[in-house]
Formats: sequence, structure tokens, C-alpha cells
Amino acid sequence: MGLKISTTNFVSNVTGFVTGKKRKYCESEDEEVNKVIDIALHTPKRKKLLSTAKYIYQALFLEGQNSDVTVCALGEEFNLHRVYLCQSPYFASMFGGSWLETNQKYITMDIVDPLITRDSLKVVLGSLYNCEIILNPLEIVPILATATMFQLDGLIEKCTEVMLETINPKTSLNYYNAACQYGDKKLQDVCFKWFLVNLMPYYFSHPLSDLKTIPVSLMAKLVSHPDLFVIQTEYSIYVMLKYWIYLLIFPDSDEPSIVSVNEYFCSRTETLPYLLTSEGKQFLSVFQGLRLQNLISHQLDVLLILRDNIIPKTWLDSVILQQWKNVLRVNQNDDKGPSEISDEIFLATSLRCGRVLTVNERHVWRWTGFHFGVDLLMITDGSSISIKRNHRSEFEQLLSLQATRHIALRVIVTKLNEQRQIVYSKQSEILKISLTKGEEIQIMSFDRNIEYPIIISANILYTSPETQDCNPIEERQQSIC
Repeated sequence: MGLKISTTNFVSNVTGFVTGKKRKYCESEDEEVNKVIDIALHTPKRKKLLSTAKYIYQALFLEGQNSDVTVCALGEEFNLHRVYLCQSPYFASMFGGSWLETNQKYITMDIVDPLITRDSLKVVLGSLYNCEIILNPLEIVPILATATMFQLDGLIEKCTEVMLETINPKTSLNYYNAACQYGDKKLQDVCFKWFLVNLMPYYFSHPLSDLKTIPVSLMAKLVSHPDLFVIQTEYSIYVMLKYWIYLLIFPDSDEPSIVSVNEYFCSRTETLPYLLTSEGKQFLSVFQGLRLQNLISHQLDVLLILRDNIIPKTWLDSVILQQWKNVLRVNQNDDKGPSEISDEIFLATSLRCGRVLTVNERHVWRWTGFHFGVDLLMITDGSSISIKRNHRSEFEQLLSLQATRHIALRVIVTKLNEQRQIVYSKQSEILKISLTKGEEIQIMSFDRNIEYPIIISANILYTSPETQDCNPIEERQQSIC
């Protein structure tokens, strides 16, 4: 059988090709292609060439081309250029004076700061050849140390900016120590404020192992500061310090129980107060910052303090006597509270207390203890905070009968972010308030849209301090001598 071909279809196809019946389709296709090509030809293409700065960094710093001086530091050699090094006052002085290294082509640098590393030297020296620098927060302290040595103010400023943005529980202590060592007052103040807010809300409520990282010098400043955020009352500071000492003595004990801590101090056979022992004297400056008058406002607190035998009884005797005098003055109507008092005395003597509010709802609470016949309630409704002089009849025998009582008060409302940095804070003035029985007064309002949890910190003074009395800290120091 032979292959049959349809001559009709073949002729039709050939005829169509010759006569151009399919030409219209081909022209349309070409037009679309031409449009695409035209757009491509008329669309500028942005291509990034190797910039001058990158070329300089690559050729001169990394490759060391045309180097006229070699700097050796920490066993690392850097082939560098005097004209670039002179951006640093450190090198400008070295090359421009009559130093031994002025005309040398090989310079050995003695690095005495242990924080300076090879990597930080590479980053800082490389910054002299480039217009930008990448700063890793985990490596920022060595870079700051190196920039300080070379007196590079611009780089120091950029390091500070990064550190201010990344203060958190993992960096705060290193940042604070670096700020103190290199004289960065702004960074030091911000870090210290971070510790004031977080010492008790964070370090005393999270894994206690972090608490032992706080050195004695820093703890002494925090405990004595009027702006310390105290959770509950000042007796909580005393309890925290017991944990802190225990962790420093037994660094392998990450999560000691309160039973273990109490047993350690109570089991001492030595009658000498712990702070006066050779081991305890290192903590004297910290405990001298405690406001003892605010630690003995509850009978059980006094018993526990005496049982621990940490604080010398001579410190307590004068404070207890003064508190008894305050009771007598209030009872005989000689003192109705601090209506006239300087801000300095208020900040130095007031009760520091605080509370963490986890949800946005109405809260009513009191800070327990003996408060000279004033039952003070704190009240929040989600957008404001008030105080009330509670005077319920069933407790009248325990309350002051004075028609009006004066208190001095300061309240701070604070919100922290994930790094426990302050993102919202509002502080009242130091208020001198007169309260009649059952009276409630609004202290301040705050942002209704604030996200919880928030921290309420308060300073309260119930009586008028006798300013002519000797300074309690001076008395303690004298008793030691």
C-alpha cells in the first residue's frame, strides 16, 4: 500500500502561505516582541560599582597595598598608611611629634587594656578606611575600648548609640562597667537607671543566679538610692540581700531556698553580727544604705532581723528609739505628718515600696506594716492612681483619731519593653497631701492605652523627721569604729 496524501489540504496550505492569509498573525506577534524590546532598551539599569570607600578598604586596608607603616598589636600585624591613621588623635600625636615611633616603619603597640582584642583592633583600624562600620552588640565593648584608646570620638558615639539601644539583662552589667571605665557619663546614667528599675522586679524574680553578678560597689549605690524600684516594702530589700550574699559565698548554688539561706545565717555559732566578721565586712557599705526605720514596721520582720544577726544591734537601737519617739509625737498630736519637709529629706528617708500590676483592671492594695495610725490604700482603675485614708470602724482602735493627717508622697508609673527598657514612665511631683478620715485623692492619671504589665513605684513618708538628729549612716559608722 502506498502513502496517500491529501492534495486538497496541501494545496490549501501552500496557497495560504503564498497569498498571505496568515500574515496578520505574524505581524501581531512581532509587534508584541518589539514592544518588550523597546521597553527593555529604554529602562535604565541600576548597577552598583565598587565604591571608592570599598576599594580603599579592600586594596589599602585588607590587602595593605602601598603601606608605609606596619603596626603590630596583640601579635597581629597590620600594613597601614600614616595618612589614614592620622584621623586618630592617638596616631596623629605619635607621627607628628618627637616620639620614638614618629619615623619608624614598624611599630609595636603595647595593649594594656584586657578588653581590647584582635578582632576589635581590626574593626576599629578598618573604620579609618571606610565610611561605614558594622557594630555587633555582642562585641561592642571591645570596640568601645579600642576606639577610646585611639581617641576616635565619632566611633565612640556610635558605640554608645548601639549600647543604649541594646541594654538588657544580658548586656547591662558589661555596658555599665564599660561606661564607668571609659568615662561615658550618659551611658553610665542610663545603665544605672536600668538597674534601679530592674534590680528587684527582674533579678529577684528570675533565676537567682543572675543576682550574684551584681558587684558590691553597684549594689551599695542601688540600695541607697531613693529611686530604687522596691517590690512590696523595704524588708524585701533585706531578704534580697541575704540571697545575694549567700550566692556570692556559694556561687555554685544557683537557686537556694529561703530555708537554706536562713539556716546559713542562723547556724553561725559566732555571736558577732555577720557584717562585723572578716567575711561580712565587705558588705558593710551595702547594708549601710538600708533605711532601717522602714525595715522594723512589722513585729515579725524585727524578730527575723534579730534572729539572722547580720545587722549590728547597735544600728537598730538608735533607730528603734527614734521610731518610738515618733509614735509618742503622733499620739500626743505633736506630729500630724510631714506637711513641711524638704525634697532632699523626703527622698533620703521615705518608705520605698512598689507593686507589679499584670492586668488592666481595678486594683486596691495596701503596703503592710506599722504606719503610725494611717491605713493608706492605693487604688488604680487602669488610667489613674489614687490614695485613700481608710478608716473603717472595726479597726478604729488601731487608727489615728486625728481629724486630718498629712503625708508626703511620690508615685511613678512605668512600662518596660522586652529588653526591660523604659518605654513609658510618668512621675508625680513630691506631694504634701492632707487626708481626712475616709478621704480619697487622685494622685495622677496615665495613658489609658498603656499595655500591661506595669510597675507602680512609690515613696511615702508618714511622719516629720527630726532633722536635728544625727545621720543614721554616720551613727553606724561611728559604732563600727
